[in-house]
Amino acid sequence: MCRLAVYLFFLFSVLLVSCSKDAEKLKKVKSINANPGVERATDVVLTYTDSGFLKAKVISPLMERYPQKTEPYMEMKKGVKGKFYNRSGKVESSLRANYAISYEVRKIIEVRNNVHVVNSIGEELETEKLIWDQRQEKIYTDNFIKIKTADEILYGTGFESDQNFTRYRIKNLQGTLSVK
Repeated sequence: MCRLAVYLFFLFSVLLVSCSKDAEKLKKVKSINANPGVERATDVVLTYTDSGFLKAKVISPLMERYPQKTEPYMEMKKGVKGKFYNRSGKVESSLRANYAISYEVRKIIEVRNNVHVVNSIGEELETEKLIWDQRQEKIYTDNFIKIKTADEILYGTGFESDQNFTRYRIKNLQGTLSVK
C-alpha cells in the first residue's frame, strides 16, 4: 500500500506495453489519448507488488494523468475501487470512492464522494473526503465521518488513522450509537 501513487502510473505503463498484444486495445488507448499533455486510459486494472508480494489492486473505469512539470497528478473521475493485501495475500483493507486524485510529488492521494473503507476486522469508515499521506503513512479528514464497528456506530468530525485503518481517533466525537 505504501508508495502506491508513485507506482500506479509506472505499473500501468508496463502493463499496457508488456501485457497487451491485442492490437484493438492498443488502438483504443491511442484514440483516447488524442489530447496531448493528458494521458488517458479506460478500464484500468493496476496491480502493485513489492518484493514479489501483491500489495494492492486498483480498478477504475477512467484514469487521466496530467504530466505537468511542477506537480504531475492523476485523476480517476469515474471512481476507484481498491483492495490492499498483507504479505500472506489476505485482503487487509478495501476502499471505494466516486473520485480520486493522486499528487505524485507530494505523495498525497485524495479520494472524494461516497468514500467507503473497510479494514481487516470489518470496521467501516464512511466520509465524503479522505486523504492518504504516503510519506507519513496515515489517512485523515476534517470532514464528517461515520464508523461502524461490531458494537457501535460512531459519528464525528475529523479523523486520523494509520494507513491500514486499524489505529484511529476521531477528533470531534459527536455521537455514539450502541448496536446490540
